Amino acid sequence: MLSTYRFLLPLVGALSFVACDGRESPTAGVTQPSEFVLELRFLGTPPSSAIQASFETAATIVRGTVTGPLTNVTLPSDFRNVSECDASLTGYEDVPRAVISGLVVYIAVVAIDGIGGTLGSAGPCIVRSASQRYLPALGVMRLDAADLNNLAGSGNLTTVVLHELLHVLGFGTIWKDNALLDGEGTADARFLGAGARAACADLHGGGTVCASSVPVHSNDGVGSRDTHWRESVFSNEIMTPFLEQGPNPYSAMTIRSLGDLGYVVSTALANPFSITTAALRSASAADAPIVEFSEPIRPRYALDAQGGLIPFPRR
Repeated sequence: MLSTYRFLLPLVGALSFVACDGRESPTAGVTQPSEFVLELRFLGTPPSSAIQASFETAATIVRGTVTGPLTNVTLPSDFRNVSECDASLTGYEDVPRAVISGLVVYIAVVAIDGIGGTLGSAGPCIVRSASQRYLPALGVMRLDAADLNNLAGSGNLTTVVLHELLHVLGFGTIWKDNALLDGEGTADARFLGAGARAACADLHGGGTVCASSVPVHSNDGVGSRDTHWRESVFSNEIMTPFLEQGPNPYSAMTIRSLGDLGYVVSTALANPFSITTAALRSASAADAPIVEFSEPIRPRYALDAQGGLIPFPRR
């Protein structure tokens, strides 16, 4: 069974951004038109109202960030079920044949291993063609119900959902395909996007650390390395691999990295963020991470020029 929540655009008006520590952030009065279409579809039994509300809030933030439209694509007939994206997503009805105007995300909130274990996985499944920068058309998220309920009680759930949605949009999951990742698998991987580098250097005080590129996390295993900002440098920024105590800012650096992928973006909803403050937090034992985010997953298929599916290169 599909439980569908369709977010229609354009989005115009005042946005109240639930910040990364669960408190309201001062963005009231921001007027941000958007032509980006995002559709969330819950698989199976819908999650609690609190979990649904966090997904809706995170989706609103994404729509306030990505403001330009994507090219329409049609799912080909040889793609039938989300189990083709993730073998663990079995037992659900076939996906509808439809034109996708932006991004459709299928979400399974299921029992995995209880609080504190595996949070889950998230990422794009079908991406557009090379001429369209492999921007995702369909993505999946499989997240542990116990962990999400626990995070909802702590006020951190919107932060986690936003982090996972950004992976579905392509953060960390289509970097290498757009020649934006240097040094993959080494001790000093780097993101090469000019927009993110400039935001890091000019807006966040990282003129030295981001002089030519942005440091990417280069340890802690497959789920963390080469797909996040470097924890030791950026600490509590939302797209490091660990959720921190207190605020986890959604920085202009992260937003502009989406622009480097090919999206039209606005930084109107960016939170204040300082490289210096992040470094101090990283050195403090009191600010140890409280949870590791889920494992980003790479696309399974790309659309060719004729609209057919081709297997996508994987790690």
